[in-house]
Amino acid sequence: MADINIVGIGVWCEFFSNWDEFCSALAGSATSQATTLRPELIPAKERRRAPLSVKMAIEVMDQACRMSALVPSEVATVFASVNGDVEVTDYLCRTLDTAPRTVSPTRFHNSVHNAPIGNWAIATHCKLPASAMSAYLHTTSMAFLEGAIQSLEENMPVLVCVQELAAPDAIKPICDTEQSISTAVLLAPPGYCGEELATVRFEVRNERSVYPDAPQILGIDWSGNLGARFLPLLVSLTTPGSTELQLPISESASLSLAIAVK
Repeated sequence: MADINIVGIGVWCEFFSNWDEFCSALAGSATSQATTLRPELIPAKERRRAPLSVKMAIEVMDQACRMSALVPSEVATVFASVNGDVEVTDYLCRTLDTAPRTVSPTRFHNSVHNAPIGNWAIATHCKLPASAMSAYLHTTSMAFLEGAIQSLEENMPVLVCVQELAAPDAIKPICDTEQSISTAVLLAPPGYCGEELATVRFEVRNERSVYPDAPQILGIDWSGNLGARFLPLLVSLTTPGSTELQLPISESASLSLAIAVK
């Protein structure tokens, strides 16, 4: 059992583009739709060529750092996604099947799983550890566990970003994600920052569990969205008092990650 602090939050999707809009959406207030992504950390020339996955990740990671007032170059990072950039994957498969010599070098360059976190490191001049991971159904819980342990063991803040893109039709049979969403939490050891948003006590338990139901926000059903599995944690940060969440971390073993938020 250990404690970790949350000192910054970032969130973006088509229906709420930052933490304030997320809180308004939870209260039932409509927010701006079809928000254009313009992550300021990416120069305008590079931003035009950057895929959605890169722009989403850098936007929410920057939001979390701004909220905490920590310098991005002094924060380690963990990026997590179940399927990575499915838009680029779909493009590459279609192009290789029909006109392989016309594959865009830029899109091919951005097809790797660590493209978002690589672009973040370049944009922020960060030389601290950066990890890109996927753990299929348990990507969210494993990303949080990885970031929290690294933060405590190395005594440094760690930015954890979890995101998923809406799946093209050809990929929906294996990844039926309807909405693109990116979320980020910035974790820091107790006492590292002057003020925290919440303290999280976490431990791995020898118990089987299921992911908590995703909240209904503005009438949107997030239950099938693997990238939205951070939403119950974000909701708990808006609720007074303490909340406990239990997230599965293994299919083959009865193990779960218990998170108590206060």
